[in-house]
Amino acid sequence: MGIVSALFLIILSFSGLILHHGPALNLDNQFISSSRLLSWYEIEVPPVKIQYRAGQHGVQLIAESIYFDSDRLPGNFPDLKGLVATEFGFVAATSYQLLLLTDAGELIEVLGRVHLVPTGISRIGSNSSGRLVLQTAMDIIEADLDTLRWTQSTSPVSQLSWSESTAVGPELSAQIRADYAASLISWERLLLDIHSGRVLGSLGVVLVDLMALLFMLMAASGAWIWSRRRN
Repeated sequence: MGIVSALFLIILSFSGLILHHGPALNLDNQFISSSRLLSWYEIEVPPVKIQYRAGQHGVQLIAESIYFDSDRLPGNFPDLKGLVATEFGFVAATSYQLLLLTDAGELIEVLGRVHLVPTGISRIGSNSSGRLVLQTAMDIIEADLDTLRWTQSTSPVSQLSWSESTAVGPELSAQIRADYAASLISWERLLLDIHSGRVLGSLGVVLVDLMALLFMLMAASGAWIWSRRRN
């Protein structure tokens, strides 16, 4: 009993010590990439929902994350409505946001309700002069990103070019899903599960409870033996 309890005590002490310094080690922002550990948690990675392309570049949506050419953009997004090339890079659209991106796919800024971006965007495109246009439930809006003005488009519908969704290749889809899976379980979560026994499921929690009882038994029996020797 002493050997078994000592092993568990070492595991609990070591994991607890690391968790105590978790904020300094930034454990909540470091994620597990091991496929074995991810499969142990039985994590089901969602499929890549949709893709839009502009030239040689594209954006993809998986769960609430947007990728640009397989690189994940910071933030969470509810959907994806299109991608348009501009003079400074690219503009990707959600139903109520515009994401301004450089040519390399770096996120410059996210325009939203604060910038009076129209809500209910269903698609994004450009007119014959290269101006950005947005299709909403009410109207077609022309966007001036320099002055952040949103006006009703006067361009003929036949002269508007809309961003259309395309199929995601299997290689790119696998790459995005692997990257997304590697951001689901943090090291802090793993250490917490080890410390509590939840890494082994409900059986692990029961096992830790039994070890706690064993610790108390060892302490009580040790105190009893010590008192007898003193007598």
